[in-house]
Amino acid sequence: MEDDGEKSWIIIGMIENRAKEVGVAALDLRSASLHLSQYIETSGSYQNTKTLLQFYDPMFIIVPPSKLAPDSMVGVSVLVDRYYSASKKVIMARGCFDDTKGAVLVKNLAAKEPSALGLDSYYKQYYLCLAAAAATIKWTEAEKGVIITNHSLSVTFNGSFDHMNIDATSVQNLELIEPLHSNLWGTSNKKKSLFHMLKTTRTTGGTRLLRANLLQPLKDIETINARLDCLDELMSNEQLFFGLSQVLRKFPKETGKKKQEQEDRRMCYFSVCSLAYSQTQISNNKIDHSFDVYVSDRVLCHFCFKPKVTNKVLAGGGARKSQIIISSIILLKTALDALPLLSTGLKDAKSFLLGKIYKSICENDKYALIRQRIGEVIDEDVVHARVPFIARTQQCFAIKAGIDGLLDVARRTFCDTSEAIHKLTNKYREDFKLPNLKLPFNNRQGFYLSIPQKEVQGKLPSKFIQVVKHGNNLHCSTLELASLNVRNKSAAAECCSRTELCLEALNDSIREDVSALTLLAEVLCLLDMIVNSFAHMISTKPVDRYIRPEFTDSGPLAIDAGRHPILESIHDDYIPNSIFLSEASNMVVVMGPNMSGKSTYLQQVCLIVILAQIGCYVPARFSTVRVVDRIFTRMGAVDNLESNSSTFMTEMKETAFIMQNVFQRSLIVMDELGRATSSSDGFAIAWSCCEHLLSLKAYTIFATHMENLSDLATLYPNVKILHFHVDIKNNRLDFKFQLKDGPRYIPHYGLLLAGVAGLPNSVIEIASNITSRIIKQEAKKMEVNELQYYPIQMVYRVAQRLLCLKYSNHDEDSVREALQTLKESYLSGIL
Repeated sequence: MEDDGEKSWIIIGMIENRAKEVGVAALDLRSASLHLSQYIETSGSYQNTKTLLQFYDPMFIIVPPSKLAPDSMVGVSVLVDRYYSASKKVIMARGCFDDTKGAVLVKNLAAKEPSALGLDSYYKQYYLCLAAAAATIKWTEAEKGVIITNHSLSVTFNGSFDHMNIDATSVQNLELIEPLHSNLWGTSNKKKSLFHMLKTTRTTGGTRLLRANLLQPLKDIETINARLDCLDELMSNEQLFFGLSQVLRKFPKETGKKKQEQEDRRMCYFSVCSLAYSQTQISNNKIDHSFDVYVSDRVLCHFCFKPKVTNKVLAGGGARKSQIIISSIILLKTALDALPLLSTGLKDAKSFLLGKIYKSICENDKYALIRQRIGEVIDEDVVHARVPFIARTQQCFAIKAGIDGLLDVARRTFCDTSEAIHKLTNKYREDFKLPNLKLPFNNRQGFYLSIPQKEVQGKLPSKFIQVVKHGNNLHCSTLELASLNVRNKSAAAECCSRTELCLEALNDSIREDVSALTLLAEVLCLLDMIVNSFAHMISTKPVDRYIRPEFTDSGPLAIDAGRHPILESIHDDYIPNSIFLSEASNMVVVMGPNMSGKSTYLQQVCLIVILAQIGCYVPARFSTVRVVDRIFTRMGAVDNLESNSSTFMTEMKETAFIMQNVFQRSLIVMDELGRATSSSDGFAIAWSCCEHLLSLKAYTIFATHMENLSDLATLYPNVKILHFHVDIKNNRLDFKFQLKDGPRYIPHYGLLLAGVAGLPNSVIEIASNITSRIIKQEAKKMEVNELQYYPIQMVYRVAQRLLCLKYSNHDEDSVREALQTLKESYLSGIL
């Protein structure tokens, strides 16, 4: 199986029952892992399933037929039809979704023991995802022509629910993976998503891990702190940071399909001189390993998925497969040769995570045994190369001489034809007086001739055929060269075929330790993400701009002087703002006119929480986070023509999903709810939604320009009102983007904007008179509410301060002093 850059190599099987319980099995062919999930779909729009599909981004989705299924069991199939092309959907008979066969397959293929997976205890609980696993594995083996070797897959159960859940709509609203708009007003810079900002990883595996962490951040505080401790050590120890960066570059990487095709088109010129060129010369050639894909993912595929023996392979159609297997062995050899460098870099590391990596990888004897087995068969001078002819020669001479007589004969033929091609090229230079004639090579054409056009007077001699103009050169061939090319290619194919036969026993022995290779793959990807993404990003910022966040199980969400991680890199004068949410004050209503910065602020808070929970520093002066299990967003206002939904209906569907799925530890951000319908209905819906969310312990940030919503603070003491400061100069709004306490009414800001837009003065005057009368009536109502509910507000404020002291790190004397100050403030009524 060939790699294609960052293209998804995940195959998903899905099935549901009448109770709308969905089982999902995701088989990742690139990392040899199987992820099983089973959950109850709580929304009619199948939001949980859409979120999982967006996370995995599968290349094929396997579902049972819906034609004869009950209406209650076709939701998943309809979802796939609506959001994915027909080429991605695969229908398998419902009998293929057999949970009993799935349990047996998982037991046999899992790298861990069934007891460690919890399969024995939870077999009945996971019956749907096991049924999906049976169909997925059966289809993969049949369609991809492979046999999955026993005890080779990394199997996880309910992986998506051990992490923070971010639904597909929120991923889009928060611009986690792709920006909503790439162009920024007032600047030539392009806006990036959070993923693109952090995407300084050097490997595809590290990039995929980064994307997975952003879509499903961690919830386990111990794991998060382990990553943060590692970052602390990297930031305080420059030698360790730069040392690990250099060591990771030593591990071999390999081009994906697209880059290999580009490389094939580059010219490579060689001096071919018999066997000495093929081994000695190449061993002295310093090959650059700065490619795209770390060895581990690519190598795992060829040890976990064993090719089936088919008529095509027996007939000699497996030449490409042979080359891939040989290349994988060479990649693995080069990776294992780099492990001592990693051991040296991690030997003195103090943090728990780096120490654990050192013990599990650098002190693991299995890697030395695998390297020893490879050394018994593979020549020591062979290294991985990406230059096409050098790579092919390395593959031909990978096996030590004398192991296989037929292989040695094929090698001599390969060298003889290569030397003959070189001599033929020299003959053409002399006979046709073409001193600058060159002999490039690529995998598609083999050897061909390149002649500078300026050296050709008139037409080329008839001996030269297949003449093509390529820039300032003419590419061509001759009958003699074509004949030698065929013999050279045939000899190379024979070398690869014989080499593959010699490697069968080595492959089988390596497959026994494939779990160790899986661990190496995971470690390299994790180090790439932490070192080359997190630590690199922090090191490029001014000192103390990014700080380590703190975590609590049930404490407040407090961010002091937080900044938007994406926009602050674009705007030098970005204004920081703070947030404080606790159980005693679990809702913040942010007010301000249009364009004052409310939506940016909501996005900023969510991005800081996500950065904190993936184990990265955050852009703030101080930050403490109560671990969030789900983030919900209701932002933006657009029609959804595909589902025949107006802007308001889209708002209501998203809000209903939030109300049905919110938990105590959720973070909810809602922007301008209710503005897409009549003012009275919109205000009523916004008010009632706030009251419902206030009854929960979830933290909510509600942005609005409905001034009447500030009355919530007079009725509910756990509501805090904030506003974005705006000045009015010469009948124009001067936005300060500074968040301040309390409500502030900007008189007629909508009318000011309308005047700028060009509405007639008479229309604006009438609108001003109407607005003034409405404001007077609302002010009287506000005064009555404040007098009635002031005592309750004071009690809640005291409770909020007490909760803060409960989770503080102050000593006993400081706490006593704070309590005395709180008592005096309460008695004086100025709290």
